[in-house]
Amino acid sequence: MSTLWLGLIAVFSSITAPLILVLLTNWQRRKEREEQWERDDAVAAQAAEAAELLRKAQEAAAAQAEEAAALLLDANERVAETSALTNGKLDVIHTLVNSSLTAAMQAELDATEAQLVLMREVVDLKYATGKKPSAESLALIVAKQDQISELKAKMDDRLTQAGAGGE
Repeated sequence: MSTLWLGLIAVFSSITAPLILVLLTNWQRRKEREEQWERDDAVAAQAAEAAELLRKAQEAAAAQAEEAAALLLDANERVAETSALTNGKLDVIHTLVNSSLTAAMQAELDATEAQLVLMREVVDLKYATGKKPSAESLALIVAKQDQISELKAKMDDRLTQAGAGGE
């Protein structure tokens, strides 16, 4: 009987040993898969958290960009208003300067014409008394006539520009 038992134990061992190995291998593989699933779940949770943080950061950046755009638009409007106001004031100043310069040129022209009249009167008086006027006096009369011609030309140019809107 002992050989029978020995044969049965041998048969039983040869059948159960591989079964036990298969069960242990399957159990180990299942445990490895479960661990891998847990790691995958942790990675997926981290990815979801990172995606949520990224979404919130993008929303914050968009809000900041929108606020910056509004501030820039407001600043541009203020610059435009200031520029328009400045241009208006510059136009007034330009007009005042031009009118003052025109008045000064007219006064110079009037004074030069008066000097020329007086100089001619003196020359006429000299001729009336039988004396010749000096060469310097005659040269000065010619210079004053040239100066009057130049001033009249400048005044005509200014009036033409003022008439054309050049003020």
